Amino acid sequence: MINTHHRSSRALFLAAALWMLMATVAEAKKTKDPDELFNPLLGVQWSHWLVGPIAEDKEIEAYLQLTSDAEAEAFAETFWAKRNQGTAVFKKSSEDLFKARTEEANKRFTEGTFPGNRTARGTVLIIYGEPEKISFESPKKLGYPPLEIWEYGKDSEKGLDDKKPKKRYRFVEIDGSTVLYTGQSLRVDPRARLKIRN
Repeated sequence: MINTHHRSSRALFLAAALWMLMATVAEAKKTKDPDELFNPLLGVQWSHWLVGPIAEDKEIEAYLQLTSDAEAEAFAETFWAKRNQGTAVFKKSSEDLFKARTEEANKRFTEGTFPGNRTARGTVLIIYGEPEKISFESPKKLGYPPLEIWEYGKDSEKGLDDKKPKKRYRFVEIDGSTVLYTGQSLRVDPRARLKIRN
């Protein structure tokens, strides 16, 4: 009797866990926000791999449909093969730039347990490379944090999203997280993510 009850409880628990996982997957598939890309069916290496602003909508959709790391690896190979075509021998490919910049972002911009490549500054670095100039602006109101300003020149090359960077990106630290400052009130959700698409 106890054994039957234990089995039905375990089956109920597994069914509930599966339902929660499927709800998470369904929610992830609904999102079009490139900063919220997450595929919970993939391992750590691949679950946050795709940086939305450098992907087309159909690629985002395909990424969210992946169910294994092997599929993700094949997806990444196809993704980069398309972008690396026609790269001059003496020039770094899009994939090489992505990998080097991701590594650099993780070294410089990791915040607590949040990897640098998923932060606002890390995302800008990965897509557009190093800014020409980094400066800091004093806050206009007492008690507000200073702004970190990244500037790109008019002759900056196109980024990995195939667009020119904006002239200026401003960042502000709120509760230990550095976010893109849009000129709105500084009472922003510290988990607010970067909206890069022009």
